[in-house]
Formats: sequence, C-alpha cells, structure tokens
Amino acid sequence: MNRSLSDSKSKLTSYLGIGNTEVSDNLLELLKSTCGSYQSSVKKFIELLKYIRNNNIHTKSFNELVALHELVAPHDCAVVSMLSIHFNLAIGTIANLGLQTPYVEDLYQKLCSGRAIGVYLATELAHGNDLISIETQANYLPEKGVFMLNSPSQNAYKFMPNTTPCELPKIAVILAQLNVSGKKYGILPFILPLSVNGKLTPGVKITPLGDKPGFYLDNAITSFDNVEIPFEGLLAGNMITLTRDGKISLQAKKLRERFSLITNRVHSGKLCMAMSSITAAKSALHITNAYGNKRQTFGYSGAMPIINYSHFKEGIAWDTLSTITYALYLRELTKKVSVILSESVKNFKFPDELLIEISIAKSLCTWRTQEILINCRERCGAHGLFTVNKISSYLISNFGAITSEGDNLVLSLKAGGTIILNKMKKIHEKTSFQHDLFPILHDYMNFLYEKLNSLIVSNNKKINLDMLNKHSGDFLELSQTYAILSVVTTTIDAYYDNNNDDFYMIIEGYLLDCIHRTMSNLLRSEVINLQEAKKIDERRIEYIRQHADRINDYIASFGVDKIGIETPISSNDYISWYANNHHQLKNN
Repeated sequence: MNRSLSDSKSKLTSYLGIGNTEVSDNLLELLKSTCGSYQSSVKKFIELLKYIRNNNIHTKSFNELVALHELVAPHDCAVVSMLSIHFNLAIGTIANLGLQTPYVEDLYQKLCSGRAIGVYLATELAHGNDLISIETQANYLPEKGVFMLNSPSQNAYKFMPNTTPCELPKIAVILAQLNVSGKKYGILPFILPLSVNGKLTPGVKITPLGDKPGFYLDNAITSFDNVEIPFEGLLAGNMITLTRDGKISLQAKKLRERFSLITNRVHSGKLCMAMSSITAAKSALHITNAYGNKRQTFGYSGAMPIINYSHFKEGIAWDTLSTITYALYLRELTKKVSVILSESVKNFKFPDELLIEISIAKSLCTWRTQEILINCRERCGAHGLFTVNKISSYLISNFGAITSEGDNLVLSLKAGGTIILNKMKKIHEKTSFQHDLFPILHDYMNFLYEKLNSLIVSNNKKINLDMLNKHSGDFLELSQTYAILSVVTTTIDAYYDNNNDDFYMIIEGYLLDCIHRTMSNLLRSEVINLQEAKKIDERRIEYIRQHADRINDYIASFGVDKIGIETPISSNDYISWYANNHHQLKNN
C-alpha cells in the first residue's frame, strides 16, 4: 500500500474503534462476566455503577455516555439497556427539568453516585407509541402540598419498566397527567423513590414479568394507588409555575410544546440505541470473519477456508461497508447532539430537523443491523445459534433497539410526513465532492417529495389516515432515502479530502448498495431506465470483486479483540476450545 493510501486508511480507522477509552483489566473482567437471569444482570449493572463511581468515569457528557454504551453493548445487551435508562432517561430528564430543591438534589446525587438505580416509567399497558395519551394521574392537593399518583385502570399500569426491587433502591421518573383544581395540564414527569429503607413506597405495586429469552432485563408491571409525591417532585423546568396553594401559570402554552420538552431524552436515547446496534454489528462481523478464515471446507480446489467462496467474502464486505458508513455517521451525529446538550442543559428541546434526523438514523441503522446479524448467524452455521458465540444474543438485543425509544415503523412513517409538512426538501450537497451516484437517490427523494406534497396540498396541507394507509410505502421510502442522503452528506463533510482514496471507495460502495436495494422503485418511478440499471448492476458486481478484501481488512479496525470479545468460533483454534471445554466438563 502506498503512503497516501495508508494515511487515508489510518485516518478512517481512528474513528472505527469501539468506545474512546482504554479498557482496564478490572472493567474487562466485569464486562465479560456472563448473566443467565435478570437478577445476575442487575448485579452486574450495580458493579458497573460502582466501577464508574470509583474510577471517576465521566457520564454527563453525551459523547462520553454514548462511548460507554459502545463498550458495554457487545458484552451484555441487558446491562447496556439499564445503562441507557439510568443515565440518559432518568438522570438526563432530571438534569434538564428538575429544580434544585433539596428533595430533587438528594435523589439526583444518589443516582449520579450509583447509590440508586434510575428507572423511567412512561409506556402503559394500553399506551405505547401514543405516550401523549397515557392515563396515569397526578392530582395536586394544595391542602397537603402533595401530588396524589394513581393508576385509574389496568390500562394505566406502567408496562414494562425495569422496576423489580433489588439490593439498591430504585428512583423513578414517572410520566403522568397533571391535574390541578380539576383542570388538566397534560403529561409531565415526576420523581419518586419506589422504595424507602428496603420497603416499597406505600401504594406502589410491582409485579416482575420474568425473563425474555436471552435478554435478562428486570421488566415489571408497576401501578400506583394513592401514592404521595412531594410538591418538589414535579419536574416542570420553566414550562409551568405551580404555587403551593395551587395557582398555576403556563410559560409553555401549547400542550405539544410541553410534551416535546419532557421527552427530549427519549430522542437522545434513540442515538444510544443506534450506536449500540451498530456496535453489535461490528462484533458479529468480527466473529463471522474470523470464523470464515478458520473454518475449513472442501471446495473445487480442495481443502480451503470457507471465506474463499465469493458469496461469503462479498456478503461480509457489503455488510461491513454499511457498518463502517453508519459508524462514521453516528460518530458525527453524536458529536452534534453532545454539543447542543452541553450548551443547553436546562429546558432543552431538539429542533425539528435534528429530531427527524435522529429518528430516521435509528430506523436506518437498527434495521440494517438486523439484516447483518441474520446474515452473520447464517454464515456461521449451527455455531451461530449458540449463546456462547453471541450472535443470537445480539439479534435479540437488536429486536429491543428496533422497538425502544419509539418503534422504527412508527418513527419512519411520522418522519416521512414531517419532511413534507416542514418542507424539508433540501439535502446539502458538498460542492467539492460530487459523486455520480448521489443524484440518483437525490432525484428519487425529490420524486417522492413532489408526489406526496401534491396529495397534501390537495388535502388542505393535512395528512389523514386514509392518505397514510394508501401511501405508507412512499412515506417510508421518503424517510429512508432522506436518511441515506443525510448519512452521505454528513460523512462527506466530516471525512472527505482529495487524498482520501479509501473514503471514496467506501462511499461509492455504500451508494451502490443503497441503489441496488431500491432498484425496482427507481425503475418504477422512472428515475433511471433499464439500461442505466443494468450498468449500475454491472458496476456493483465489479466493485465488490475488486474491493472485498480491502473492505474486510477494516474489520480489524473495529478493535473487538481489544474490548475482550471472545467466542469459540472466533478463537485461534475453535476446535480445541470446544474439546477443552468437553474435557473439563467430563472431569467435573
């Protein structure tokens, strides 16, 4: 490799590693410990909190928090979920909306120091994606100076936060309808310890839901029966001013404006989920690539490693291309969000355009990771089914990421509508790097935009259910194409220079793959013709034949070995690993 190619590759590889901190032996030992129940997962998370406290690991920076997600995600999907809930949802919401009263500050410091576990109670048995309609009631009683928290029916039972009691107290951020003097003021968060001195707070009822296969999170159903929350327990920021005698004034007048403010950490959580998902893809590709280079088969040229088959090698290369591109993109998106959060600690609300980008980034990345994990599982044969080889666990974890912080399908449909209603048609095109494939997807997005916009204009600029149902495919395609173009433009802005040959190669492959995946729609919409489609297909085949080895070399840059991921099929001699285990079990 010549010097310019080597320099361009090293520039990219520095951004592809998992996390951005050195992993100590003690942390490595903790992360590698296995869990077979939600009780053991909770104990592992408590030990992680102790480690964070004792080693002064910085978690208030969103950038550092996401890096911590990256470190934990390949080892334990349940623990990374607890991590996200504790730091992002619970601590993040309190930091954004909590007033510095002694009551709030005491609970906040317990969470920050790892002496309590933060949980977030939003969704209910009857309300998932429609959070604005939740039924849990918080009625203010001025004569007592408390909020009375109630679950008026089974519909309002909180489903399924990780509230099961454990050795540490759990402090909850609870979303409920605020009622003052018989008037409703919409959803607001409240802070409440679910237990005091080892006993549940009076009126709190928690029923564990048991284990999900391979995803050992302490989920439960939680309900409230006349639970008293102190006056200081309302987390309203500067949206609402409530006096002790029950007089209220609204600084944020609109209900939806207040709802946006209280759910901002749900949106940053989408980015945590996306990054955790892509990190799982990195690990699975590392495991599968190692297996492919070691697993022998008898082919047309005699005994050889299975990766010699082009369908295996090229399949990994296409999946690695997506993973590299999304890893670079999420790194930049995380930086952007981290800067905004650090500048606006209190009463923060995401701008609509950034909110849409975060939502569709989660959908794009977690859906692609799901495909990658399924591919890796199949490439590893029966070995890929065993928990000890991790890929099946990553699959289950990614199911959660697809659903957590908003279901992908719902987010994508809503994003498609918002792109039209907010006239978000322009995607920045960097003038110094005009890739010949970019205009194809750009023209396709414009086609979808104009088609859907004409429907909305003829319907008084509104989207109704009939329109959404009839054209749901177009709304989804619009949001996903917008997301792809955002990925390309963001990574070009951040990483491209004239000497970066490797980056050009990666972007070309990513665009070829994206165009290939939507080829039938491009033909149907007449963005390209049949002859153009044939040329792109030929170009794609030639591209992967030429670059597959070069792309797969990047897997080493993920640094999976450095964070201690060890599986039998990725070991130097997986046959010896199984044989030694068999010998030890037999002797025991």
